[in-house]
Amino acid sequence: MSRRTVILVRHAEAGPPGAGQGDIGRSLTRRGRAQADQLGRWLAQRKEIAELPVSVSPARRTRETADRALAGWHHGAVATDERLWNASLGMLLELLGDAPGDRLLIGHNPGLEQLHRAWTGMLMPVSVGSAHVLELDADGRARAMDRFQPSFEGD
Repeated sequence: MSRRTVILVRHAEAGPPGAGQGDIGRSLTRRGRAQADQLGRWLAQRKEIAELPVSVSPARRTRETADRALAGWHHGAVATDERLWNASLGMLLELLGDAPGDRLLIGHNPGLEQLHRAWTGMLMPVSVGSAHVLELDADGRARAMDRFQPSFEGD
């Protein structure tokens, strides 16, 4: 395996489920929409990822995060991957093994934090609306290259 970049994104803040709505149907709050917009501005500055393939959990909050964060600058493929819904570390490793090359994942905790720790050896919170850029070497070791954390201004 050659060097690859994987960007881990946790969905922005979501509200509680509505009546009769399961966890998968939770939508972004006003603050979550602002977080996704901030994330999009940060990602858009990284011109090298404009065509990066994106895998998104089928949960409404991850799809809404993707729609807002990728709008206007991202030109690569965006695919919903059922395996990202509440994915375990093992499932995330399988998914990334099936999809070689650079990739952006928009998913959930605790799987994203577990993947970050497994690859880097660092326990790093992957909070709502955040992004973590990891670079993996040919031996599967990762370095944390950059990260984004949304501000909570205006709340």
